[in-house]
Amino acid sequence: MSAIAAATKRLAERLPKAARTFKTSTGQHSGGHGHSSGGYDDYIHAEHMYSLSKMPHRKLKMGLACSGLLVAGAGIPIAAIQFQLAKARG
Repeated sequence: MSAIAAATKRLAERLPKAARTFKTSTGQHSGGHGHSSGGYDDYIHAEHMYSLSKMPHRKLKMGLACSGLLVAGAGIPIAAIQFQLAKARG
């Protein structure tokens, strides 16, 4: 055995043994669904916000919203393809 290997072995024997462990801890849990209290009392701030059945001109607004999302969902990729093709042409 070489002198370097012997010195390394002696040094390793003098060092304290390292124990590999895997420790976990739990995070802080809140009340219910991310709210500070157990209920939703402090969260309800606009009771009329989600009542779509009472919205005036609901069919028009939802139709425009759905049509706009559909046009954007198809239009953005088409515009991106046209842009890439224009860059490739030079």
